[in-house]
Amino acid sequence: MKKLSIFLVLLLVLVSCDSDDDNVELIGDWQLVEVLADPGDGSGTFTPVTSSKMMTFNTDGTVTSNGIMCDIVLNTNTQSNGTYSSERLFFQTDACGLPDNEYTFEINGDLLTFFVPCIEPCGARYRKL
Repeated sequence: MKKLSIFLVLLLVLVSCDSDDDNVELIGDWQLVEVLADPGDGSGTFTPVTSSKMMTFNTDGTVTSNGIMCDIVLNTNTQSNGTYSSERLFFQTDACGLPDNEYTFEINGDLLTFFVPCIEPCGARYRKL
C-alpha cells in the first residue's frame, strides 16, 4: 500500500507540473514584430512594426533572412545568411561587415530578441510563426 501511495504522489506531481509550453522550438520561421531605436536619452522602448522581414533557423545550423538580419531596418530587399548555435543562443553573419561578430539572443515565450551595435541601444524582436 505504501508503494502505491508513493506512486500516486509521484504521478500527481508529474501531472501537475507545467509543461514545456514556454519552450518554443528555435527551428522555423520568425517574423520581425518590434524594433528598439533609442533616441539618445535612454527612453527608447520596443515599438511594434509591420514588416515582412523574416529569419529562418534551419535544422542544419544555418539561418537565413529576406533582409539584413543584423540591423533593425524593416526592408526586405537584401537577403542575408549565417550560422547559429541553439545551445549558446547566438547567430553569426557577415552581412554587416563583421564576420566574427556573434549576435546573442534570448527567447521568451514566442519572442526572440537580440540587440545590434548602435551608439544608442538598438534591437529587434521576432515572433515565431
